[in-house]
Amino acid sequence: MKINLIKGAGILTLAGFLSKILAALYRFPYQNLVGDQGFYAFQQVYPFYSIITTLSLVALPNFLSSLIHSSDKPQEDIRLFFQTSLILSILSFLILSILCQPLAKLMGEERLALPLLAASLPLLLVPFLSLYRGIAQAKSDMTRTAISQIIEQFTRVLLIICAALTFTKLSTNVYTISFLAMLGSFIGGIVALIELIFSSHFRFKGLFTGLTDWRGKVSIIQKFGFSSVVFTFFMVYMLILQMIDVFVVKNALTHSGIISTQAEILKGIYDRGQPFLQLGLVVTTSILTDSLPKVTKEGQISDKITDFVTYLSIALTVGLVILLPEMNDVLFKSHAESLSLQIFVLQIPVISMIQLEHHDLFLAGKNKTSFVILLFGLLAKLVLVYPLSLNFRLIGASISNLISLILILSCYLIYRKKFPKQLLNLRFWLAILTMAVVVLIGNHFLIFSGRITQLFKIFLLTLAGCTTFFSIFKMKIKEILG
Repeated sequence: MKINLIKGAGILTLAGFLSKILAALYRFPYQNLVGDQGFYAFQQVYPFYSIITTLSLVALPNFLSSLIHSSDKPQEDIRLFFQTSLILSILSFLILSILCQPLAKLMGEERLALPLLAASLPLLLVPFLSLYRGIAQAKSDMTRTAISQIIEQFTRVLLIICAALTFTKLSTNVYTISFLAMLGSFIGGIVALIELIFSSHFRFKGLFTGLTDWRGKVSIIQKFGFSSVVFTFFMVYMLILQMIDVFVVKNALTHSGIISTQAEILKGIYDRGQPFLQLGLVVTTSILTDSLPKVTKEGQISDKITDFVTYLSIALTVGLVILLPEMNDVLFKSHAESLSLQIFVLQIPVISMIQLEHHDLFLAGKNKTSFVILLFGLLAKLVLVYPLSLNFRLIGASISNLISLILILSCYLIYRKKFPKQLLNLRFWLAILTMAVVVLIGNHFLIFSGRITQLFKIFLLTLAGCTTFFSIFKMKIKEILG
């Protein structure tokens, strides 16, 4: 059983890794096809979709799996879970459908209403996807969830790129293309559900009986528990920060005197930071996710994992900050707002360290403390984002994210009365400094004009930077990896 769990966690980690890579990489060709304003129209509604899919991919399947394991009447609890999630999903979809126009207006662009409606459609799939994935995970069959996740992501990416190609051929309306892209995401969920139905032995028999058993449905909601709420809250936390930007940044830019169309283009440039952030986090997040079964068993995150995640996230960020202007030019055909994007990606090590601290508190059962700290970070973001964006535009928006995350990390560290000892490692900083000098010198002397040759230059500089860093810091890395 333990071997299956460890193997299952590895499969889910691999699927998550591939999905995150796909989720980050498709944004580059999408932006190249639809432009910054088209990217803005997509990114404005993306957090809604992503929060919904997190529920059906992680939060609710995990809850159902735990519910089945702890239940005396698993079939009864499966029925109640499905009915409860179905009712809540339909209600949520109806509410978002009614509010899509007012929400779009709050975002600063009423034409986002239709893309927002399409982004809400996956709510209707949540009960079904969660059901099949949760039952499979209860049987320690993580492969089923992993395969459906890859199928869903691959289908949606393919359809999103097709929608972007439509922009270049048939339509010049970026909001129509955003709608089609979000519709593609919904179809991806349908394809994943079809795969789960045909590959599973579970059938819907009896799931719709006792629909008026409201007491049972309330009991299911109560069983979700505060720890599950905190777990889910943390899973979607970065998406909530994005959603704050959705409602504030463009409006702040227009209030600063920028015309609406230009503000949308600037917000689209600001949103370029997301794929860079995702690529920077994908390795450290996957390492932490893969180690969770062992971490849960031991009751705390080991020093080796903490060291590896901290060192790697800082090294990745330094390299990314140095090369970002060139990457911005190669991937997006523009150096525009490179400084704001460099500040944006400084979130990578802070988020990585927050993940470590949050999971440690979660394992220690300090859910209320973690919840309060995270809420404080949201409050800081809400207070800071408008005035900083109004006065400093995209740089201010990036700084608002960074400050709120640093405050969260500081609260965790103060509460736990600790300081990251990794930051005092002089050999590490020597390796970072040497790596930075090598990359900067190489960047100065290697001058290419074409996008392909520039991409090759970035590859060479990345290779040189990695080689330099690990040649100096190799003994410590060997200790961490054991």
